[in-house]
Order: sequence, then C-alpha cells, then structure tokens
Amino acid sequence: MFWYLVLATIPGGAIGFLLDHFLEDTLTKPLIIGIALIVMGILLYIVDKYAKSETEYEDMTLKQTFLIGLSQALAFIPGVSRSGVTMTTGRALGIKRESVAKYSFLLSTPIVAGATLYKLKDFVISVPFFVGIVASFIVRNICNKIFVRVLKKR
Repeated sequence: MFWYLVLATIPGGAIGFLLDHFLEDTLTKPLIIGIALIVMGILLYIVDKYAKSETEYEDMTLKQTFLIGLSQALAFIPGVSRSGVTMTTGRALGIKRESVAKYSFLLSTPIVAGATLYKLKDFVISVPFFVGIVASFIVRNICNKIFVRVLKKR
C-alpha cells in the first residue's frame, strides 16, 4: 500500500504545483466556491447511496488507488473537499466506506505535507502559529476517530 500511496500522490502534487497561481487568482470567487460545494455534496450523496460496497482496504487495486489519488487534484478548486472527492471516487469504484476513508486519510499525509512545504515561505512563524498547529492536530485526530465511527455505523 505504501507504493500505491506514493504513486497516487504524484498527480495531485503535480497538478497543484503547476496550477497554483492560476487557481488562486481565478477560482476564488464566492459563486464558484458555492457551486463546487453544492455539486460535490450532491455527487457524494448520490454515489454513496447507490455504490456497491465490495472492496476492502487490503484488496484495493493499483488502478483504484491511482484514480482516487488523481481525483484529489480536484481539491485545488476552492469549495471541493479533498477528502470528499476522494471518498466519492472510492465509493464510485466500489470500495467500502471505512476502507476508502482509511485510504483517504493516509493519502492526505503526503499531499498536505507537500503543500505545506511548498507554501512554507508564506507562513509567519510565531507562537500563535505553533498553537494553531497543535490545536489543529488534536482536533483533526478527534474528528477522524468520530468520522470513522460514523462511517462504521452508517
């Protein structure tokens, strides 16, 4: 699975790097963000409702993992959730909710780390910055645990 994650990270990282300035300048209009949120919410609902849950995490194929990784490149459009688009793609490919959620969480690590390193020059390093990082880390871990429990039940 490690190599699947590495391979799946490449398209999102490359597209993000190449389109960074275009997306910041062009796609930040509130109307685009609102439309993206609505469309992705509807898509996730429909795909999740009608998708077959056949594939476990351990049985995911290279093609499935790569397509999920490729789909996360859409998250560079403001209003498109990276985890939402990867969950939608995974569910459309027949992967079980809990399995695609686990993969999506793992897939977020390299792409978020890469984006952070790329934008590090823009950060203002200060005490509030570090407090924000620690608080974000704690809240994210709590939310991930709650999210996985909800996925198991529903």
